[in-house]
Amino acid sequence: MSAFDEIGRRGDAAGPKTLALLRRLGAQVTRSSSYPPPEGYDSWCDEAVDDLLADMFVKNPARGRVFVLACFVKATGQASLERLLLATIGNFLKDQAKSTERGKLRRRLDTILGEDGRFVRPPISKTVQAWALSDGPAALWQGDIDQLHRAAARVRGYQILTWNTAGKTPAKNITAISAVSYVVIDDADGSVRDEDLARVIETRFVLISPPVFIELPDGRFTEPDGLDHGRDDEDLADPALIAEDSTAEAEVAERARGIWSTLSVQERALLPCLGASIAVRCTVTGLGRATAQALTDSLVERLRMATVDDDERDAVVLMLAQMGGGAQ
Repeated sequence: MSAFDEIGRRGDAAGPKTLALLRRLGAQVTRSSSYPPPEGYDSWCDEAVDDLLADMFVKNPARGRVFVLACFVKATGQASLERLLLATIGNFLKDQAKSTERGKLRRRLDTILGEDGRFVRPPISKTVQAWALSDGPAALWQGDIDQLHRAAARVRGYQILTWNTAGKTPAKNITAISAVSYVVIDDADGSVRDEDLARVIETRFVLISPPVFIELPDGRFTEPDGLDHGRDDEDLADPALIAEDSTAEAEVAERARGIWSTLSVQERALLPCLGASIAVRCTVTGLGRATAQALTDSLVERLRMATVDDDERDAVVLMLAQMGGGAQ
């Protein structure tokens, strides 16, 4: 009997076949990823995988049952059930990574804004943490977060080209984060929850970019590029590639450099070829068709988010493409 048949007969995820399948798939996803193992483990050993599955299915049985049964309902057989469960486990890891990194950003905002007299903690409730302007209204903002993303995108002249995950925040980064936070909260005309503000700052400066995992034809998961996404200054494009004949061009160049510094080697190679055939994109990235297409989709979305509401969007994207062509 397969796990698919077992779930159909039992109506739950507690059968031995299902549990064995979850352990096997959990090991498959974690050991082909760069996500760190749970606290207390140096690697994704069997015990670490069991801890992950416990977080997903045991600590919250109702949620675990929904996860598995939702996959079962969509599946047409054992093979498709495994693919759906692989995607579910991969998405859970991705959400955990985002939550962890955003939590670090929230704590950094605590320090940066807490030391800036323009920001205050309004007395909303014991369960809600938010930031307001010292001379602004304290009522909790409850609008569409896209409004805040657009407000952040309108703040020009600030980029974060290097981001340290630990230690003291550089003065330039503090200035940039404070300036954007001020405009965002002012635009909200009230106090903004910590989580919402962190999400907006994260997107505005592309600070958190966890690996995007792609399901390969054989069911494995891999990162789109498998390369280090470090942002060393030496990785930036040659300034000679960028024309700075006017103030407007210089501002466009600054924004293009900021985005460029967050891209991997393969993303930079892909930039000038986004509209090319899949064969060309496979050649320039050295990836297979499925992975190259996934990387393309991911890069297009990143560019869209990085240039949202930018009056010079086309100029920024064009300059990025030129930089990519010069870097090949």
